[in-house]
Amino acid sequence: MAGTNRPLKTSLIAIALGAIGLVGAASSGARAATVLKIDVAEATHLSEWVVRARVTALRSVDRRAQGDAIYTEVTLAIERVYQGEGVPATHVMHLMGGLGDDGLALTVPGMPRLTVGDEAVFFLERTGQGHVPCGLEQGVWRIARGPFGLPIVYRNLAGLSLMAKTPSGQLAPVHEQGPLPGKLLAELEREIAQARRTP
Repeated sequence: MAGTNRPLKTSLIAIALGAIGLVGAASSGARAATVLKIDVAEATHLSEWVVRARVTALRSVDRRAQGDAIYTEVTLAIERVYQGEGVPATHVMHLMGGLGDDGLALTVPGMPRLTVGDEAVFFLERTGQGHVPCGLEQGVWRIARGPFGLPIVYRNLAGLSLMAKTPSGQLAPVHEQGPLPGKLLAELEREIAQARRTP
């Protein structure tokens, strides 16, 4: 099954500790998380669930008193399942980052920043924190309306520094940041279906 017994390779090839910052309300300069670039086929194979969902609620949870960190609980209403078994109608993602009880904010570059009402196709990898986006923002294809009202999807890779393997096996930077050109939702759905047919 896709996503079974796979470590969090994509998201944490390096969220270098320096890329995770505790900041106050007046935050300073942006930094980037370094991750392996993944395409739709790779994300499909790495993810246990691939779903279309809408964000219905957000809540910050401060676990620092327990020796942990600050998280944001993101509640998703699942509208369509492209891949996965036993996917619930509602799923709560636990994403690192959020607002602490004392007003301190934890920001994680490259972690998806979502708002209530957002709709997206989520590639969700199973981790110790539950099912979370595979490859950070790479695993969230946001849905918007394009020309003639057709749904399009796009990713926002701001906050990510992407790396890819060269033919010699070395890692080299990939220069893709910020919002990328979109594609039709139907095209993404075809890519997911094709990836599922390919071992």
